[in-house]
Amino acid sequence: MPNNQKLENLFNLALAATAQEIEKSQILETGYDPSTKIWELIVKYHGSLERLNSDVITIEPLINGYCIATVREDFIDAFANLDEVEYIEKPKRLYFETIDRQPNSTEAHS
Repeated sequence: MPNNQKLENLFNLALAATAQEIEKSQILETGYDPSTKIWELIVKYHGSLERLNSDVITIEPLINGYCIATVREDFIDAFANLDEVEYIEKPKRLYFETIDRQPNSTEAHS
């Protein structure tokens, strides 16, 4: 798949990666289901995309011209080339950390 300017760089990288590279990378695999070859994507668009809802693309409108699009991998290029589609990015994995804050010696005596 050629490098598409409407796709975020990380998503272009994920599309160019091998199945083994995607599987090994927690960053590249986010939003991808290798068993169905379907991507869940964040899309900035204008107009209406609801007409595309089908077996290969589903659109969940959000607000302010954004939607979540679930797109079969072999349709991503055609989807990205739609005039209504402005930008596509893959979701990011969020990491949470718990901080166990112990009072230091000066706080303990206050």
